[in-house]
Amino acid sequence: MRIFCLNILILLCQIEIYGQVIRGHITDSKTNKPIEYVSIGIVNTTFGAISDEKGFFEFEYKAQDISSNVKISMIGYKSQIFSVKDLLQKDFNVRMIDTVYEIKEIVIKPTVEKIVGANGFDKSRGISGWAGLYDRKGYEIGIKLDLGNKPVKIKSLHVMIDHQAFDTCYFRLHIRSIRDTLILDELLTENIIVPISKESGWVDVNLENYNLNFSGEIGLTLEWLKVIGVNKARKMNVNNQIYDAYFLLKNKKKYMGLYRFGTEAKWSINKENSPSMYLKILK
Repeated sequence: MRIFCLNILILLCQIEIYGQVIRGHITDSKTNKPIEYVSIGIVNTTFGAISDEKGFFEFEYKAQDISSNVKISMIGYKSQIFSVKDLLQKDFNVRMIDTVYEIKEIVIKPTVEKIVGANGFDKSRGISGWAGLYDRKGYEIGIKLDLGNKPVKIKSLHVMIDHQAFDTCYFRLHIRSIRDTLILDELLTENIIVPISKESGWVDVNLENYNLNFSGEIGLTLEWLKVIGVNKARKMNVNNQIYDAYFLLKNKKKYMGLYRFGTEAKWSINKENSPSMYLKILK
């Protein structure tokens, strides 16, 4: 016990010595209004944050990362790169510049509805998800899908919830191009925010109004943005420990799972297991 307490004390001392905080404020360059849900992260690390409704962000980092790059990004805006040293300036402000997209017109005359993805789950494959209130913001989980060679229209998203403890959990949808296990460019041109309040079971999200037309292999992920209300009645006992802040998805084998434990962290790939999620498409 003494050794355990000593180790904890050493860890806390290290955090006090090496941990510093990066703070800032993000606004739109045209309107000067604060922007919520902007991703800020030290590239290739798990250190990062998501801006709040007033445009403010804050996260801790290790002093040895001071020369590393920090990427600030948001769907619909041009990404910006700074060094950790830049962001240590007092009252650091970022003005985001919106991106103008030239969208090619795609004519699709869909006649057949099809399911693409993991439309079931396997008890033996466990669960995927998040736990905690604030420190998992910006984490993503998802699945690799093949939409085929010709453009299809995405009709709806379906996600299988194992359990969640929140009244409502808010996610941002991402659809990225993907080649083998290399996750490439974001294909969406606007933020699609998905609120989920259901405690368990399938959740259906209508996407028809967004006019999403894609082809080929994609990475479909959900990014955790924020939660509202911890429902104590939904607390969970795991190995004699009580958890009262979590969001969990069921898993399915034979699909590739995509995991990112930070806004700019490296991707982790599971080639045999993924969260249970699928798309309904029209082709």
